[in-house]
Amino acid sequence: MPFWHAFLRAWEQGWHQMQLSPLPRVSLTPPDQRGTLTVNVFPLLKSYKGDATKAAEDVLAPIRPYVAHVEVIKGFVNLSFTPAFWVDFLREAQKAAEGYTRLSLAEGARLMVEYPSPNTNKPLHLGHLRNLCIGESVSRLWERLGAKVIRANLVNDRGIHISKSMLGWKKFFAPQTPQEAGRKGDHFVGDCYVAFEKAYKAQVEQLVAQGMPEGEALVKAPLFQEAQALLRAWEAGDPEVLALWRQMNSWVYEGFEATFQRLQVQFDRTYYESETYLLGKAIVEEGLRQGIFFREEDGSVWADLTDEGLGRKILLRRDGTSVYITQDLGTADLKFQEYPDLLYSVYVIGNEQDHHMRVLSALLRRLGRPWADRIYHLSYGMVELPTGRMKTREGTVVDADDLLEEMHVRAYELTDESMDESQRHSIAEAVGQGALRFYLLRTDPKKNIVFDPAESIDLKGFTGPFLQYGYVRAKRLLEKAAEQGLSPLEVSEPSTLLPAEEGLLQQLFALPHFIEAAARGFDPALLAHYGYELTRRFNELYQTLPILTAPEPQRGFRLALSAVYMRAIEAVLESLAIPLPERM
Repeated sequence: MPFWHAFLRAWEQGWHQMQLSPLPRVSLTPPDQRGTLTVNVFPLLKSYKGDATKAAEDVLAPIRPYVAHVEVIKGFVNLSFTPAFWVDFLREAQKAAEGYTRLSLAEGARLMVEYPSPNTNKPLHLGHLRNLCIGESVSRLWERLGAKVIRANLVNDRGIHISKSMLGWKKFFAPQTPQEAGRKGDHFVGDCYVAFEKAYKAQVEQLVAQGMPEGEALVKAPLFQEAQALLRAWEAGDPEVLALWRQMNSWVYEGFEATFQRLQVQFDRTYYESETYLLGKAIVEEGLRQGIFFREEDGSVWADLTDEGLGRKILLRRDGTSVYITQDLGTADLKFQEYPDLLYSVYVIGNEQDHHMRVLSALLRRLGRPWADRIYHLSYGMVELPTGRMKTREGTVVDADDLLEEMHVRAYELTDESMDESQRHSIAEAVGQGALRFYLLRTDPKKNIVFDPAESIDLKGFTGPFLQYGYVRAKRLLEKAAEQGLSPLEVSEPSTLLPAEEGLLQQLFALPHFIEAAARGFDPALLAHYGYELTRRFNELYQTLPILTAPEPQRGFRLALSAVYMRAIEAVLESLAIPLPERM
């Protein structure tokens, strides 16, 4: 039995042979109506003189042996499949991954997905976790379409923010090391940055109190002047500054790696802005020679994008130091030099950088880069806490490590006390991360979210643990069946389908559609919602109908339904990078 995409292609070929035009549109039947698929025959009604029933007969002709029930509602045709169709589907879905949980729609395509692009002046925080979850899930979704995905991480290891953390260490922490302070390396460097910002803020407030305008005070504060001097010394290659920079970055990288390992995230390519900013400077010089950019009297270099509604953009400061867009030009160029066949170069970056990314694409187009339109900004909203927005400068950010530990503790409290400690902690880690990841993915990436740890771990809500529990429940059911010598592959055809069975079948059949939609839309939330509805329907079957104690053929049919559900929910959880616990 062909799955979603193959089934629709074969159906469409039948329409071509019948010379139907224009072709109808097929979608899932709305939840409040009976049926599995709905066909929109409105476009055909003119040629059928308004006779929707006759149009429906012809539209359904290529698949008529599979159709059990038809309902025509104005220009829409709702159809249900026969038990025989579903028996074949359940058998094939258990045996074949290709076409069901894994597709070949993007076979041969290559994408690069860049995430989480951290700064080396602070630890990863809750916002980075949303970035990581989105980036990893999008990568896995495209891999399920058959694409080759390069996971890239751009490390923001240079710039004024790095100078601030270096100066913070020199002023307030030297000669202490993370080990001496008893702090994880990235957290220690983050402490240095926060200490700088607090002292800098006090200097600005003092200058403002003395009558200086705030804008002027921000750049004339002594600490800021020192940080700027440190940045210039770094770009000039000062050995002492470079040595401190390397030392502090090594502390941060060690901390990042520990967090990445806990999250089971690995990158295929890592870029460093300290290397790509020089490439960007060369591109700016290229733009100057071509007259695309211009130099002001003070020596700064600019691009004028006002005709595109993007205003003027500085590319090099008057002292010759580069800005973010400079190094981004260099990195973008390097990516396509290394991988010229990229279908997309995806940037998972927060929506506060929407304007920046539009400017980057506009600059690349003006520079004549043929791949400029293959840059895709996967823009996502901010994560806030019930107490309000996080602020790095004020030290009110929720560190990723602290949150992961909190979720572990919350999940541990839900585990069975009769299990040994090692197993309890293993399950707690899987459930804690599942709760966190699902909560960060269940909302359209473009929207802001408020993260509530207590809500995220509710076993009965719209949560990751709800899906994980459905998976574990189905797994245990199949284990019990195996103990009784029952095989889900031995499927017999029931005489009728009950609503709970048909509802779950409809959802199972739609899995490939949702995998494709979530991948091409760069929106894991679509699959998160699908997984929740899938598990809700499985629970309805499990709780209202007997399975192992049912007579044949219902027992074999429902057992096969449970097996395909487990395969489908496993694909959903793995695509969302949610761990599969052994028990709960």
